[in-house]
Amino acid sequence: MKGKTALSDEQIDDAVESIPGRPTGDLDRIDAAVEQVLEDYSEYETAIDGSLAEEVHRSLNITRRTAGDPGLWHWLAVVRYPELIRHRWEYRSEEAMREKFLGAGSDLYSNAIHRLWWIAELTSRGDDYSTTNVVFSNQTMVNKVFDRWFARYQPAVQAMCDELADERSRVIDETTRRFNHALTNVQLEGLSEEEARKIIREIIAESK
Repeated sequence: MKGKTALSDEQIDDAVESIPGRPTGDLDRIDAAVEQVLEDYSEYETAIDGSLAEEVHRSLNITRRTAGDPGLWHWLAVVRYPELIRHRWEYRSEEAMREKFLGAGSDLYSNAIHRLWWIAELTSRGDDYSTTNVVFSNQTMVNKVFDRWFARYQPAVQAMCDELADERSRVIDETTRRFNHALTNVQLEGLSEEEARKIIREIIAESK
C-alpha cells in the first residue's frame, strides 16, 4: 500500500545492527511523546519535529559516537516507531521513504529520528533548548543549516542558528551557502564560536 511499504523480517535483520556502547534510554517517555504527537498533529505537519526533538534528546542517554552508529536509529524507526515516520513523512517515493527509515550514519539529515536527536544535540546548551525550538520553528533553517557539511561542528552551528534566528528565508539560504563556500579556505575545526559568528555576521550584512 502506498505510504506503508512493508519490510520483511530478513530486510529488518540486515538493516538493524547491534548498538555499541550499551546506551540507555527512557523509551516510555518517548512512547508517551509519540502517542501525544499522533493525537495532536495531522499527517505531515513539520511542527511534529519540534514537538519531539527535546524529548528524544533528553530520553536517550548516548554519546555522539554511539549516535553516529546507524543501528540505533534503524531500530527506533523500523521497529519501535514506524507509525510515527509514516505520520510525519508523506510517501513520495520508495527511495525517499526508505531513507527516513534506514538512513543515518554520516548523514544526520536522513533518518527521521536520528535528525531530531542530532539537531537537538547541536543546538541545545545544557538544559536550555530554546535555540532548538527556534530552529524547528523555521523549516528553512532546518533544511539549509543541517543539510550543509559544517552542520556537525557545534560552535559553527550555534553561531549560525543564533545569527539567523530572525532572518528571512532568502538570507538564511544565502548565508549558509556562502559560509559553506568560505570553509574551502578556512579550517572549520579551527574556528571558535566567536570567529564563526564574525564570519557569519559579515555574510548576513552583505546578503541584505
